[in-house]
Amino acid sequence: MNSSKVIYPSSLLSQYVKYYWILQTDSCVNKNIQTIPSGCVHLVFHRGCDMLFSNGEKQPKNFIRGQLSAPGTLLFSGNIDMIAIVFHPLGIIPFLSHPASELYNHYIDIDDLGNAGLINLERFIANEEDISTCIQEIEKCLIGRLNNASNYNYNRILRSIQLIKNEAQLNVSELADNACLGYRHFKRIFTQYTGVSPKEYIRIIRFQKVLHILQNNPTLDITKVAYICGYYDHSHLVKDFRSLSGCSPTEYLASRKPHSTFFSNDCRINLIRSN
Repeated sequence: MNSSKVIYPSSLLSQYVKYYWILQTDSCVNKNIQTIPSGCVHLVFHRGCDMLFSNGEKQPKNFIRGQLSAPGTLLFSGNIDMIAIVFHPLGIIPFLSHPASELYNHYIDIDDLGNAGLINLERFIANEEDISTCIQEIEKCLIGRLNNASNYNYNRILRSIQLIKNEAQLNVSELADNACLGYRHFKRIFTQYTGVSPKEYIRIIRFQKVLHILQNNPTLDITKVAYICGYYDHSHLVKDFRSLSGCSPTEYLASRKPHSTFFSNDCRINLIRSN
């Protein structure tokens, strides 16, 4: 039996946490999960079987996953029992003691962060079966670490993300001008706050917009999707889609249901094949 559930945060955390994703599955044989760039940082607590990266290395049990630039595959052959905190694009900032750029393409074990509060939370969740009690403890921990993130640069980058989300065609110079910052200064601050360069972030969110459109309109012509999302043409969409998902839109639709973490208010698991 598989169970996937979304729980929304309290009002105090709602501007930082998008949702809590609870995923539980029974034992199964050799399944794969695809990971793709989502535009969001995740904090994950996993009480199930070990998961392996495609190179055979173990994924940490409890970790922060930074911004990803490429697709990946996780392999597992047992049960999943996971609580994932999916942050809004800048939501992780108040809880970090270092730039989000240091998380780029990394799964950082909570034990390696040296933070007593998170380590205690990790231990609590490992020994507490009730999900509601775990969420309450997570919220208590996050609220206790909440720092005032509202400053000029934070608000500038937040506005930039809204522009990227809403505008089909943008370039970094336009974003820098809108933020009233020089081009190089804007790139540095944007990368520090989001964990990825503005050019790469535009690519990721455009890809997520394609997924969201296909999620709601799976039969829509890809050329029309390319136009809506601001790609130069159909081939440009396919090239970017393959780079960020590992396959073409047609191949993707044939093997799994499209889902956008960035634009949707829920989360789904994509099992891509059985061995």
